[in-house]
Amino acid sequence: MQNGYYYCYSANLYEFLRDHDQRYICVGLNENTLRKFWQYARTPELDRLLTEWQRRKPD
Repeated sequence: MQNGYYYCYSANLYEFLRDHDQRYICVGLNENTLRKFWQYARTPELDRLLTEWQRRKPD
């Protein structure tokens, strides 16, 4: 883990995390790409959900 934050750029992943009661710290736009992101604090539960998301998503 590089820092204590995870930046989510996927609306589908955001919805998955929201459905699993994960709350983001803030939402913003990447200043270079203008893509929307959601910032989360890194926690063991978030890491577990990200692993689950990776296993479930189609290749």
